Amino acid sequence: MALQSETFAKSGSFGLPAWLGAGLAAMPRPRAIIAPILVFILVIGLWQFITEAGYISPLILPSPTAILNAFAIDGGTILYNTAFTTIEALTGFVLGNLLGFLLAVVFLYSEWSRRTVYPLAMAAQAVPIVAVAPALIIWFGNGMAPKIFVTIFLVFFPMLVNALRGLKSADAEVMELLYTLSATRRQQLWMVRLPASIPFLFNALKLSACACFVAAIVAEWIAADRGLGHLIVLYGSQYRMPQVWAVVLVGTIVSMLVYGLVVLAEARVAPWLVSRKRPASE
Repeated sequence: MALQSETFAKSGSFGLPAWLGAGLAAMPRPRAIIAPILVFILVIGLWQFITEAGYISPLILPSPTAILNAFAIDGGTILYNTAFTTIEALTGFVLGNLLGFLLAVVFLYSEWSRRTVYPLAMAAQAVPIVAVAPALIIWFGNGMAPKIFVTIFLVFFPMLVNALRGLKSADAEVMELLYTLSATRRQQLWMVRLPASIPFLFNALKLSACACFVAAIVAEWIAADRGLGHLIVLYGSQYRMPQVWAVVLVGTIVSMLVYGLVVLAEARVAPWLVSRKRPASE
């Protein structure tokens, strides 16, 4: 019995690997799931009642049943265009976060670049990317490239700022110990700085998980012949509001799925962060 208890303590669940046990422990309690579901059902019911009673015009807010019917009619077209937006968003998500992290490492070890390039990078964040999107389309064409560039641009800055803060948050005493042991910069980065930056990195990834889809859809508004942004403009010009809302909801669901994958990755890589966020009453 004592051996079983010890195994459970190490693995997080009976006979399960430690990472799987930590992931199961990080899952929300049933009451934390039931309450949002009940609120969601209540909101949908109220939404259906208000729209069916005529309190709101269908041109402003169609009913949930009308949105479902629109998806049943045009679901194939919506899913086909969702694939292109997802490719653009995820490509920008990966490249933007990777570029932001690598540049944060450069700024960490290069005082000159941090003093000269970092302010320029922060100033570039204030550039209204929608205003320069037409120029990007002229440069890169009307394909996926300008949409991916816009997504990279918006995803890049949260990762740069959070990664730089995280890498600098390493414990000073541990860094001094590594210095006395003649550890190289690479060893300091992998052994101390990178683990210390994990909470900051996942914060940036969570922000980017939803922002990448917003960026891709907004970029498709400017000029595109496919994608969710293209459908929103097309259906909106035809006053087919149920289809517009169906597209919006599909985009929301896909972005939430990406966000959920980031949360699962956080539970897998850093389960101690999830346990810290859990209230003591649970």
